[in-house]
Amino acid sequence: MRIQKLKISGTSGTNPASIEDAAYAHCARVASSHYENFPVASVLVPLRMRKHLFALYAFSRRADDIADEPWTTSQGARLDALDTLERALTDDGVLSDDLMITAVRATLRDCGLQTTLLLRLLEAFRRDVNFVAPSTWEDVLTYCSYSANPVGELFLRLDHGPRPVADATLIASDAICTALQITNFLQDLSIDLSRGRHYLPIPIDDVIARTRELYRLGRPVASAAISLRVRLELRAIIAGGEAMLELCARRTSTDVRPALSARHIPLLAARFFRLA
Repeated sequence: MRIQKLKISGTSGTNPASIEDAAYAHCARVASSHYENFPVASVLVPLRMRKHLFALYAFSRRADDIADEPWTTSQGARLDALDTLERALTDDGVLSDDLMITAVRATLRDCGLQTTLLLRLLEAFRRDVNFVAPSTWEDVLTYCSYSANPVGELFLRLDHGPRPVADATLIASDAICTALQITNFLQDLSIDLSRGRHYLPIPIDDVIARTRELYRLGRPVASAAISLRVRLELRAIIAGGEAMLELCARRTSTDVRPALSARHIPLLAARFFRLA
């Protein structure tokens, strides 16, 4: 992508509600225009959460696009763009002409979410720009604590609303999010290697074994959500992640990028119902 500067200006005289509606509609279009392994907000997600998930996804998508263009944009320019994104997110003393920022600010305000969770995501993208290959398994877990775990916490806090999220639930969520991130590293191994990135410093068989254990530790989060629909969504996400991990374990070459298809429905269903 071409890095764009965020425009900051006053918009006095404009209906704030109509601006936010347009901002959320923009984020929904962003979400629908990008392929992801798992749906950003499937039909299972309650309507009250949907626009907020789209806003948070659009923020992550923007930051990811900035960080992931080493061939066309200098390292310094990408870091500057991430810094600009952070300032736009945190400086709520001025209005932004950027629809994504408008939507994210509204979500943080209306849902009582902590800005620090998004700042942790930005730290992961800065680490991608200043990439240093992990040398230990602990390095991998630390990276995931920035790149993946905040996403799960945001999802749970949207589900819980004003209710507190139990510490045990957050620990289980972190385990699942870390497992999903590592599963993605395994799936994209050939792509990352071609870009000169290697996120997995230990033998692949060990990675798979440790990731299976993370899924096991994190499964209780699927029953901890307030909404039944969210519980079903979490079961579907975990089942998909575990199924993908098994495809990665079965492949005979790291040049192959596994992908789930209709023929894997029995595998997905078995894992989904196991979580009931």
